[in-house]
Amino acid sequence: MRILVRPVRHGVVLNYLGQLMMLLGAAIVVPAVVALPAAEWTMLLAHVVAGLVAAGVGWLLRRSTVESAIRPVEALVVGGLIYVVVTFTLAPIMRLGGLSWIDAIFEAMSSCTTTGLSMIGDTSAVPRTLLFTRALMQWYGGLGFVILTLAVLVPPGSSASRLLTTQLEKGEVVPSAVAAARSLSHLYLAYTLAAILLLLMGGVGIFDSFCYGLTTVSTGGFATHNASVAGFWWPSLLALIPFMLLGAWPLTLYRRWRAEGLQAVLGDAQVRVLTGLTVIWIAALMIVFRTTDAALGHGAMDAVFVGVSLQTGTGFTTVSPAALSPLGKLLMLLPMNIGGSLGSTAGAIKIYRVLVVLALLRMTIFRTVLRPAVVTPFMVGGRSLGRDEVETVAGFVIGYIALLVLSTACFVAAGFDPLGSLFECSSALGASGFTVGLASTALPVWAKLVLTFNMWVGRIEIVPAALVLYPRVWMGHRRR
Repeated sequence: MRILVRPVRHGVVLNYLGQLMMLLGAAIVVPAVVALPAAEWTMLLAHVVAGLVAAGVGWLLRRSTVESAIRPVEALVVGGLIYVVVTFTLAPIMRLGGLSWIDAIFEAMSSCTTTGLSMIGDTSAVPRTLLFTRALMQWYGGLGFVILTLAVLVPPGSSASRLLTTQLEKGEVVPSAVAAARSLSHLYLAYTLAAILLLLMGGVGIFDSFCYGLTTVSTGGFATHNASVAGFWWPSLLALIPFMLLGAWPLTLYRRWRAEGLQAVLGDAQVRVLTGLTVIWIAALMIVFRTTDAALGHGAMDAVFVGVSLQTGTGFTTVSPAALSPLGKLLMLLPMNIGGSLGSTAGAIKIYRVLVVLALLRMTIFRTVLRPAVVTPFMVGGRSLGRDEVETVAGFVIGYIALLVLSTACFVAAGFDPLGSLFECSSALGASGFTVGLASTALPVWAKLVLTFNMWVGRIEIVPAALVLYPRVWMGHRRR
């Protein structure tokens, strides 16, 4: 199989990376509108220079390479590399905001991957522009740089359409990739503006409303206050809940919702399971808060909000995970690693894959009592799955668990608490953003790099990460 690997064409990869970098350059300049009234001149200059450099490099890549029909493996590689490019483009800005270089890389990766883990211990000690930049990059990363680029820069009929398939659900039919990307972008923007408006109506300040609105719909979780959303007026918390759920729904469901109405939502298996799991976690948290963690004084509103935030992978919290009992932390680990829907802004294993694995387990059990001649179709969510797709899902789940165990083992071997290590690595790999306090400036450099790698893999997923890191994808023998 190694001999048959078809390597990527470097020029094609660079050409499409150039397109993504041109949009990235424009996106990085946007926070200058916050730096100007705040008189944060260093941050203003940093954003303008970084934006111009990114856009300029992107334009040069486009000019020096030839656009060609992109292959599936090249689309996956481009989708994986863009987050590395974004991270190292943002890192100098984070460095000027007061972070060390390693912390700046960590923060930048956490931003664009919508993870939400942070090296900023005190949000009041960093420029407001930096807080807005983190929120905006989570918003861009939530929808996906690929989708935004297709919506803004790519003309209809372009061969870049294959890039969209790396961002959507399996089996989703998209007649026009550019039209679909624009439709998704418009809906994403509309939901974001609605969230911001509701926060403003709830008495949240303008700056905070924009930052929290951007990071809610993207299920990013970066906050402008050290206590996340603890202390928010309860109507403001309730206003965030529907948008956290919307962020964890499949992106393409919004288009079907407009075309088919509410039936499209009610008939979606992932939405039903997401809702059911959320109710289960809320009930379980209520029990924990009234029994083992009763001394902390958390109530029903805390259980409702944290339960939704956990299952959607948003990362906002009204409680301190570090203060919870081991039972409370173990309970949080389950939704953190399940995550939202496939094709959503949420991370982790994803509900669709969990359904596939459960269906595979069920079929394996029932095959032992069926006659050998009986042929049973493999059905999940009303769809018949082929063997290749089932194997792909099984391989992903195995890879996810293996990476989680390996990264946790590294922390435990270095003397960190086993439960805390598993919690932090799950948060990074699952892009949930909850922390028990390990993710801080006191963490060793190697541990920060492990979490940074987990965030990258968790966002782009196992297969694209493996392709980017596999040498034969870059240097194999070319065949016609």
